[in-house]
Amino acid sequence: MGDRAEIAIWAAASPFLPHALGTIDQAGVPSVVLPDEPDGAALATAAGAAALVVGGADVTRELLSSLPGLGLVVRAGVGVDRIDLVAATDLGIVVTNVADYATHEVADHAVLLMLAATRRLGHFQAAGRDGADWLAVERPPVLRLHGSRLGVVGLGRIGSATALRARALGMEVVAHDPFVGPDAFDQAGAVAVAFDELLATSDVVSLHTPLTADTRHLLGRAAFARMRRNPVVVNTARGGLVDTAALVEALDGGIVRAAGLDVLEGEPDVSRHAALLDRTDVVVTPHVAWYSQGSEEQLGTTAARIALDFVRRGVRPPALNPAVTPS
Repeated sequence: MGDRAEIAIWAAASPFLPHALGTIDQAGVPSVVLPDEPDGAALATAAGAAALVVGGADVTRELLSSLPGLGLVVRAGVGVDRIDLVAATDLGIVVTNVADYATHEVADHAVLLMLAATRRLGHFQAAGRDGADWLAVERPPVLRLHGSRLGVVGLGRIGSATALRARALGMEVVAHDPFVGPDAFDQAGAVAVAFDELLATSDVVSLHTPLTADTRHLLGRAAFARMRRNPVVVNTARGGLVDTAALVEALDGGIVRAAGLDVLEGEPDVSRHAALLDRTDVVVTPHVAWYSQGSEEQLGTTAARIALDFVRRGVRPPALNPAVTPS
């Protein structure tokens, strides 16, 4: 469909493509699918596109500048830390996301990781498979979750949903989020606390905050040093929120009891984290907390509909770069 394309899709191996493409095709809107690594010739086919639907690839100033007709970038997902928001703003391009998909999946997965790490699933699975006498299996200390305290960092949709699930398990919930009001804490059944208090008093710390320049390595050596209850650390948000080297040190030193991680720094290439991946006190899943068949379909169709509303009806979605002046 070449230069006539009104919507470009750059899935870059993200699985939402069939649902997005099907929704756009059904609407009869010309589109083009870019290859995983688009070169100049590929980008030329999308030169007239007014909207770009992207997965988790790096959206750079160079790429944005190569699409002169672009007015909207739709992140098929939540995090926009790999999109150059400054460049988009400079170029008059609105950036938005699909903020309300997979809320329940990620909250379920956060609880899954909390349970697996707390109950030392990795250790007991290994012990149960090596042919040893089950009565002689080593039993490391395991925290009783009922009555313990969960500290939620970031009380948006997913953090709130995780808090409600934890309360159903009989946990006390505290939370830190300077960007939400008292009603959010009330609805989640969480007590608002300062970040330092959360670190010092929580038995489990679960991260649900975006990755920004301010939150990168939010859990680093200084934060781990402020922990007093040997917590379990859970991260289903972004790998860069945790300083991986500092986490390994905290696990080795007994500052952190165990960890449940769906995201790691530098993913999808996680080869440098071999020392972490081989531990039985760490449960790792490959960034699949968002996934179910339902969430995959919702992601693709919703991202496509946002793009369709923009190119056909001029509907501007909420901007994640609010200073933008559309060109």
